[in-house]
Amino acid sequence: MATEIIMPKAGMAMEKGTIVRWLKEIGDPIESGEAIMEIETDKITMETEADAAGVLLAKFYDDGAVVPVTTIIGYIGKPDEKVPDAHSAVQAADSAVPVTAGDAGDAGDAGAAGDAGTAGAVSAAGVAMSVGESQMASGPAEHSDRIRATPYAKTLAAQKNIDIASVPGSGAGGVIKACDVERAVKATPLAARVAADLGIDLATVEGTGFGGKVTRSDLPAASPVVSASPAASDLKAPLAGIRKTVARRMLQSHLEIPPVTQTMKAYVDDLLPLRDKINKNREQRITINDMIVMACAKAVMKFPQIRTEIDTQAGQLITRSQANIGVAVSLEQGLIVPVLRDADKLSLSDISSGMKDLAGRARSGNLRPDEYSGSTFTVSNMGALGIQEFTPIINQPNAAIMGVGCINDELALADGQVVSRKYLMLSLTFDHRIIDGADAAVFQGYVKNLLENPLDMLV
Repeated sequence: MATEIIMPKAGMAMEKGTIVRWLKEIGDPIESGEAIMEIETDKITMETEADAAGVLLAKFYDDGAVVPVTTIIGYIGKPDEKVPDAHSAVQAADSAVPVTAGDAGDAGDAGAAGDAGTAGAVSAAGVAMSVGESQMASGPAEHSDRIRATPYAKTLAAQKNIDIASVPGSGAGGVIKACDVERAVKATPLAARVAADLGIDLATVEGTGFGGKVTRSDLPAASPVVSASPAASDLKAPLAGIRKTVARRMLQSHLEIPPVTQTMKAYVDDLLPLRDKINKNREQRITINDMIVMACAKAVMKFPQIRTEIDTQAGQLITRSQANIGVAVSLEQGLIVPVLRDADKLSLSDISSGMKDLAGRARSGNLRPDEYSGSTFTVSNMGALGIQEFTPIINQPNAAIMGVGCINDELALADGQVVSRKYLMLSLTFDHRIIDGADAAVFQGYVKNLLENPLDMLV
């Protein structure tokens, strides 16, 4: 019996995903556990693996389709095995009509595919093209030219003003599919719009995208054609993917939480030489941020109020039992917060290796959903960018977030002598519904004391 391929639910909040691209074509052999497609959630792009071995029998949605979670999107099975058609599969999964995203041809163009497709809704039966259905296209055609193509391929070709008769078909018997139409387009929709706005001749640009398409990142290297327009048009891109999630969550936090930010100076004259001594002859170097995460983790466990959340619907406070420290990581398309669990129980070396692993996989889009959820406190370090102090926004449902600034030098008096000292600013933003200013100051002072006396947190 054929095995269903479904749009996975990568996290409780995920409602739909975007098929960035299929890694297999119909008829291709597949091993169990082999990556068969790339999907994009509102947080990350990840590969989806096959649950069974066989061949790819059917694909009910093309690259760029935005699909509700748990929807059947294809089948794997034995060659020539019969599978339900697209309409039956969609009904069985109780799914919505597929919608294609206007700029999803290349996920790198806008960071993510849009939630609402510019192509509009099409019939579910028209999206699919399986081995068993390939003969449908050889029957009476919808147009007088009797082109052997799926209905969705014809619709897409008309929308993109492409002569479908000139498009080579990759389906069974030479049937033209939607992906064939997409490949016939020289550039992704976003790149095409930008090129038109900037007066760039796409024929002069070598594309580096999937199938040789010109992407937005290819355009800056191109030579613009002299344009009669006195000024370039504004660049418009969909608010989607991680950036859309960041925008929604930051606005929600700002509107729902009465925040207060307090700053405190922490001297690191003893921390820096200790870090240098630890790193001597070490291949994996400890960072200042690793030591800050350790200090915050120990402080979070000492002050339960800091790891307390508020459930307004239930009218109760929930004090979490773990010091799960989220560390903000900046990506090109937005912000993500991987979580280091039970950080108070980890050695400095374990914190360092754990954070390097999480940050690396966050940037490559390989985090699991449980690795960017469940934090009880967050650290956001802007020191590497030269920021001295700032007002971080609370990462809900956390009650507080620690902003860390860069290391500065100052002159101070010690025993009547002028000495040079090094310090950084700790900016604590907290939810005033849960935490009072005095309690926040005591917590902040504890973190400061650990950083100024680093041996205390290592023993």
